[in-house]
Order: sequence, then C-alpha cells, then structure tokens
Amino acid sequence: MIMVGVRYAQCWEDPRTLCRGLEVCSDDDVVSIASGGDNSFALLLNKPRSLTLVDTNPTQIYLVELKRRALQNFDYEDFVAFLGARPCRNRLALYRHLRPLLSEEARGYWDRKYKDLLQGILHCGKFEKYFGLFRRLVLPLIHNRKAVEQLLAASSMDQQRTFYGTVWDTRKWRWLFYLFFGKTLLGRLGRDPAFFQYVQLHDVAGELLRRTRRGATEVLMRDNFFIEYILTGDYRNLTSAHPYLCEANFQRLRDRVGQMRLFPGSLEEYLNSLPPRTVSSFNLSDIVEYMSEVDFERNLQAILRVCRAGARLAFWTLFVPRPVPPPLVEQIHPRQLESDALSAADRTFFYGGFHAWEVSHGA
Repeated sequence: MIMVGVRYAQCWEDPRTLCRGLEVCSDDDVVSIASGGDNSFALLLNKPRSLTLVDTNPTQIYLVELKRRALQNFDYEDFVAFLGARPCRNRLALYRHLRPLLSEEARGYWDRKYKDLLQGILHCGKFEKYFGLFRRLVLPLIHNRKAVEQLLAASSMDQQRTFYGTVWDTRKWRWLFYLFFGKTLLGRLGRDPAFFQYVQLHDVAGELLRRTRRGATEVLMRDNFFIEYILTGDYRNLTSAHPYLCEANFQRLRDRVGQMRLFPGSLEEYLNSLPPRTVSSFNLSDIVEYMSEVDFERNLQAILRVCRAGARLAFWTLFVPRPVPPPLVEQIHPRQLESDALSAADRTFFYGGFHAWEVSHGA
C-alpha cells in the first residue's frame, strides 16, 4: 500500500444525491469509499445494519479515524471548531486529547502534521489546497468579494442566471478558468496526473467551464455548500453544509459512529475477504474513473460475488464513461431515469454524471 498524503479532506460528491440514489435503510450492509468520510457519515444517519469504509490511500482512513474520534469525544462546538468549520485557538490541545485514542498508524501520521491540525483538518487535502490557491491567487483577479457574495445570495434561478450572464461570465473569468482548471494544473496541483490516465477528452478546462455554466444557470448557488467553500473557503451555515456538520445530526451520529468499520486497502481486496451475499449497498464515489475497463469489470465481478439480489451501486463519473460491461448486462441494471434526474439536481454539477445501478442477482 502506497503512503501518500490526504488527497481529499472532504467529500466532493453530493450526499443528498448519494442518499437518494442508494436509499439505505436499517437492514442494509454498506460498503463505502472513505475519501473524506463525509458521505459515509451521511449514510450512517440512515442507520444501516453495518457500514464499512474502504480506501486504498491509508491517510484517508487516518483522516476518517480522527474525525470519528473527534465526534465521539468533543461536544458539538469543539467538534466543528477542531475540524476547521469554525474558528479555534486550541486545535493542538484538542488533538492531544484525541491522540491516545487513535491507532498507532494514525497517531504516527497526525503527529507529523501539526500545520494541518492547526489550520483544521477540513482544509488539509491536496484538493482543498488547490481551491485555496484559486481563491487567493486567481479569483481576486476576476471578481471582488462583493461579486462573490452577490452570486451566492441570488434568491431565484432567474436572478442567478442574469447575474452570471451579465456580471460573472467575463472574458477574464473564462481565460483564467481555462488556465487554472486545465488538465496540467488540475492534475499536478489538484488531483494527480495518473488520475487522467484513462481520460481521452482533450479540452478538460472547456468541458469543466461548460458544466460550470450549466450549474450556474440551472442549480441554485445559495444553498450549494460546495460552491460556497470553493469561493469563500468557509461554511457559514453549518445547517446546510455536510450533514455530519449539522448540530441536529450530532448526537445521532455520535451514538452510531463507533459501529463504523475502517479498512485501509483496495475495494477489490476488501470484497475478496467477504463471504458471498453479504453486502446490499455500495458507495463507489468516483473511483471507477481511475480504473481501466478490465479493472472496472473485475471490480464489478467482485461486487457481484458478495452482493445480495437487489443490491444497489452508486458512483460518479467525471470524464470517463463507464457503462455496464457487456458480459454483465444481465446482472446489473442502470436505473437510468432516476440517475438522470439525480444528476440534473446534483450540486456537484462539475461531474459528468451520477449513476445508480441495481443488481438482479450475484455472480
């Protein structure tokens, strides 16, 4: 297992879309890609019978472990402050309180990351730091703070469309967007060049700009905490941010988060350790984007071996289409109308699509 830093301190897929696509309930056994942990916490609110988080990057598991210990041991105010969702002057002291409760591996990792702890771990990922560069170095060259606030405050789609078309969508906006969100900088500073291995699209920045334009004219920004964070670096209303940051959900999560299992390793490795017909729901995040067609089919075969009839899969694609492989079309059925409707309303409109699939029977 290759040790890299935290790539995603937060999940960048819409938890509302995920929860509607999977419809997790109390008799479900769920496997979820860990990433920042946020969407797995959202699924936990639906009280599944079991929930296992898997990630091939062990530092993502260490991140979730630290978030979980903070949830279990702090009151709500200290929890959101320690994470970085609210100001805090004593994050290192709070970490020292959690440190003995962490696994040896997680403790060893976070002991070397005091700068990330000081800043708040919600901001420590490579992707979050990439957006931080955008806010500090690029956005001020295009729009001032007032314009940002006006975009986020639009009360209707008509008002937002008008503002985007007449004020926001300038030549400078388009040119700097192309520069900063092109394949080169996005790969090196935001994600990883290897993540584009299977991307055949040449104009990545142009496609992202088209998706941003669609989002700005079809999805209301005012309640879109993803866009709020990208443009401001903050969540001003935690009630409408990631569900686990909402105070109304705090005690419910605290009561259940200890039941969540963490597995550092690949999805295929974890599935191969399970007996048949033991999983009913899969949150695959966007990991299929980084698989070859052969690897994608092999992972689906591993899913089919362990899933129960009627199991559901959910995942996002960014630039790489992932239809059901021909050998599996009798076993896996895309819920296309539902997927299209959920994609249209998805607050992370920069993805190419959301996909909700159902399994008729296992392998």
